[in-house]
Amino acid sequence: MLRIPSPETSSARLLLKLEGYNPTGSVKDRACVSMLQAMTRDPRWDQSKTLIDASSGNMGCSIAYFGKALGVAVRIVGSSKLTAEKRQFMEYFGATVETTGDFTIEGSMYCRELAEAEPAKWYFLDQLHNAENPAAHFKSTGPEILSEVPGVTAVVGSIGSGGTLLGTARYLKQRDDRIKIFAVEAASGTRLPGTAALADGDYRTPFIEEGFVHNFFDLSVQVSEAEAIDMARSFTTAGVFGGLQTYAVIAAAWRLIESYELHGDIVAISGDTGWKNMDSLMQKVLSCQDGDRQDGDRQNRGR
Repeated sequence: MLRIPSPETSSARLLLKLEGYNPTGSVKDRACVSMLQAMTRDPRWDQSKTLIDASSGNMGCSIAYFGKALGVAVRIVGSSKLTAEKRQFMEYFGATVETTGDFTIEGSMYCRELAEAEPAKWYFLDQLHNAENPAAHFKSTGPEILSEVPGVTAVVGSIGSGGTLLGTARYLKQRDDRIKIFAVEAASGTRLPGTAALADGDYRTPFIEEGFVHNFFDLSVQVSEAEAIDMARSFTTAGVFGGLQTYAVIAAAWRLIESYELHGDIVAISGDTGWKNMDSLMQKVLSCQDGDRQDGDRQNRGR
């Protein structure tokens, strides 16, 4: 947990849970390990099969890394949101990577078709529907938050598959249903790696549906790429090195604290790290900073 700045007008204490410091740089490591442990107990599994799943990037990195440790072949079907760094990471650990479509569900449907056509060749991990995904966070992320921040009043986190936030919310709501859970999604027209764009037709997984239908998620907050970039620029001096997913979550937390007058200890889940998003950070964050400097230079010359 890292305490980070919160709006000056608020008494809330904002804490960032640094899941980007897991082995492959994202929160997805927790669900991946849980799913692979379950796979090894599955009678359908044998070492000759190739692990296959769809991912916009972070889960693919986890599967490639831990699959390599297990000594099994891995194939990842990415979406258009897959960054060059994540592809390189997966390929470094021996995974075969291809891309299809703009949403992870498109790749997931393709993986299912392959697995059903040749069940002896493929083992489909299916992160979007695998119950071990949220279960991992019920067993670890939720208890860790409550142990480290006993007085937590709210949790803010991104929804991709929805597994992280659902599992965390299930645990925390069972212990204290007054704890608020805020789901962060990408605003319409926005592309944020690891963050669902539900407004643009992104797939509502069973985990996302359960979160909203059964009131595990109290409110959904849409964040634009521009807001995430602004927050990234502000936090380069605050000891935070995340991807745009992380900065979108921080932006949402700030907005919620100001708009809903949240108080007490607020935990924001940082789901990724910056090195997996360096190309986009360099292009989008630094280019804005360079533009600001050029504007400042022009203004100084005018004076």
